[in-house]
Amino acid sequence: MIIPKHIGLIMDGNGRWAQQRGLARSAGHQAGLEHIPEVLDICRSFDIQIVSAYAWSTENWVRPKGEVDYIMQALEAQLPRFAQELQQRGVRFIHSGRRDDLSPKALQVIDEAIALTQNNDPEIFNFVFNHGGRAELVQVARQLLAEGRRPETVSEAVIDHYLWTAGLPDLDLIIRTSGEQRLSNFLLWQSAYACVYVTRAYWPDVNRDDIEAGIKYYNQVMVKA
Repeated sequence: MIIPKHIGLIMDGNGRWAQQRGLARSAGHQAGLEHIPEVLDICRSFDIQIVSAYAWSTENWVRPKGEVDYIMQALEAQLPRFAQELQQRGVRFIHSGRRDDLSPKALQVIDEAIALTQNNDPEIFNFVFNHGGRAELVQVARQLLAEGRRPETVSEAVIDHYLWTAGLPDLDLIIRTSGEQRLSNFLLWQSAYACVYVTRAYWPDVNRDDIEAGIKYYNQVMVKA
């Protein structure tokens, strides 16, 4: 079986998972955050080296203020402990997304997680937070214009260099949870040739069977290609 090197996880359905259980949506987000290490362990068991997890999009700021505040507070409170877990496992933490709109405390815990794990290799956890594929390409275009780049000097390699994911390979497989069949503006440039697998499970319920099914689907697509 061919194992994808880089998979993306669109972690959808936390709120609906909670509502099905008569809980507040915040309880679903809490369960979703706590579930990430378990899924990373599953990915490690399959020898997947790079995992990019879509935790917050640039469009999510329009959600109710209470929900947004909860997510930001949870990030600030829980990321340091999560970073320590990654450090113990020898996994490098990186962040892909806009730093704008994030609180000073959120930026601090993100930067501390990056610094703590920067020497770990080869496993990488890419925290895709405050990210939008279109916003990413807009910021690349702005940077190129600001530098006065001549059109003939712009190539795919140059654009890769300015992406928030600079240094990472393109995605091989994307696993979308909750049954939604869309990319939701997730790593659009990096997903150009990715295989997309959709599971009906909400993110907090995703298990080894779901990840394995995604890998098997990826292998089926690879054979046809």
